[in-house]
Amino acid sequence: MSRIQLGAYCNTDDTFLVWKADVLAGCIGFAIERVWLHSDEPGRVLNQAEYLVNRVGFAGDAGAGPNQRQPSSVWPFQRYNWTDHELGFQDRAKYRVVPMVGVPGALSAKEEWASDWVQVDAVQPGKGRLSCFFNRPMAASPWMARIVAEQGIRSSTELVETISDVSSRSLRSFCGGTLIVGLRQLFDHADRHPGVHLYAALFELEDEEVVRRFCKLGARAHIVLANGSAKESEPDANAVGRELVREAGCDVTDRMTSLPGQVGDLGHNKFIVVVDGNEPVRVWTGSTNLTPTGLFTQVNNAVLVESGELAAQYLAQWQRLAEAQSAVPSSLKKTNAAPAAGTDSPARIEPWFTPTVKQGDLKRLQELVEGAQEGILFLSFMPGPNGPVLDVLEERAEGSFVRGVLNQFVGGAKGKLVAALVGGSQADPMDLDVFKPSGIQQQFAFWAAEFMRGGKISVLVHSKVLCIDPFGAKPVVVTGSHNFSSMASESNDENFLVIEGDAALAQAYATHIMSVYNHYRWRQYVASTLAADGEPWQKLDSKPSWQESRVRSARQQAEWRFWLND
Repeated sequence: MSRIQLGAYCNTDDTFLVWKADVLAGCIGFAIERVWLHSDEPGRVLNQAEYLVNRVGFAGDAGAGPNQRQPSSVWPFQRYNWTDHELGFQDRAKYRVVPMVGVPGALSAKEEWASDWVQVDAVQPGKGRLSCFFNRPMAASPWMARIVAEQGIRSSTELVETISDVSSRSLRSFCGGTLIVGLRQLFDHADRHPGVHLYAALFELEDEEVVRRFCKLGARAHIVLANGSAKESEPDANAVGRELVREAGCDVTDRMTSLPGQVGDLGHNKFIVVVDGNEPVRVWTGSTNLTPTGLFTQVNNAVLVESGELAAQYLAQWQRLAEAQSAVPSSLKKTNAAPAAGTDSPARIEPWFTPTVKQGDLKRLQELVEGAQEGILFLSFMPGPNGPVLDVLEERAEGSFVRGVLNQFVGGAKGKLVAALVGGSQADPMDLDVFKPSGIQQQFAFWAAEFMRGGKISVLVHSKVLCIDPFGAKPVVVTGSHNFSSMASESNDENFLVIEGDAALAQAYATHIMSVYNHYRWRQYVASTLAADGEPWQKLDSKPSWQESRVRSARQQAEWRFWLND
């Protein structure tokens, strides 16, 4: 009889597994079995069970150092959740979790206690009419440590220069994940259909591949192009890209709202409207700047919505921005004071644009946060000193299930960029210095020293996402360029979508957020433990007593309630 309850959730890039069990007699850990039911990945064997691998072993194995791996039947997982990063778009797989009993080196599977098989399908929500895309920019990771060693990359500046080179195809494709795939497909569609025009409102346009794709469209590309964050030394961050697209015959409107030495007034949008003939048909939006760092080294996301209604509303905003040029007329703010009409298909979607007046956008976000019934997951960049994301922190103090990564400046415009990993008790703030990206600073046990220098990689998490009650009756996803801040509301050109009622989309975002959260939570734990002259966890326990503190912890119980509706 099964003694384990398993939940499995996926997007088009990851599977997040959560399982529950009481303390099991003799259990040294858990093996995870996977069966590929469909996959286009070369070399994968279908309909045959295999164990996921673990990279952490027992004490006697630690001397061999990092980059070891064993099936989880040999090195079992001593935890109750795991992310499988091998899943890809259109893959179909099933999983089960099996307790392993015995002693290290002679473990056996307790089959009668195993969970039931749970299947996942890595397809886009809404049958492709509401698609979400994520990249994989894990600069602080064992994988990146191996890549930079192999290629002789010595600094983050060199890494950005390498990944900026369009000839670095494998590196760009891996780090870009499904996000770069989705963006390429958008341009491919425009290339194949001469009647298609793209209308883009962009904060930054620096990536060589993207600039070339706009140039190829010529007069069919219409771009309202801001000047990024202006500096005295660089008043137009997009000068090179601007000149190239203009020379190629693209229709370019300069929106130079950012002034050197001035905070705010950014043309911060990152949206593209697809118009077929005279009909707006779909819109791309999210947090992703079209730069090498935005696409490949910062955590970002995008959505593509197939909706003529919504696309028409974004096109109207594009036209208002084009007419305003580098001005911010009061009429623009007044028009943005309420959400656009939105659409009810493929989901209930409510678009907001800024700058606006009286912070109606922030009040809407506050309403959504306060209305959470089960929990909130989020990724946020520079939300400012007050607003809905900070209210999330207050929600945590009141006992709600909240997990997320919060990046912001402290100490004013010249202050330090920090991030807090939110989850657990107030005594567990998980502060993370992102200005010097946090990774494993020096090799220990099974962990290699990770690539973590500063330089051009000064921001790790750039997404602006709220995922509310993904397993509830009214799931909500909020995503866009908006930083959930007063400046974003009152000063910048921004947009965000409130997407309600689409459980598949919400669970895809939940999977993504937990992948990011767990990745950096471990690295922060190591850094904070070493800073306190402690010794971080570094090997599997050879005794079943490892279960007791985990199973009884309030944190673990809260996780089970949220993910398994327990």
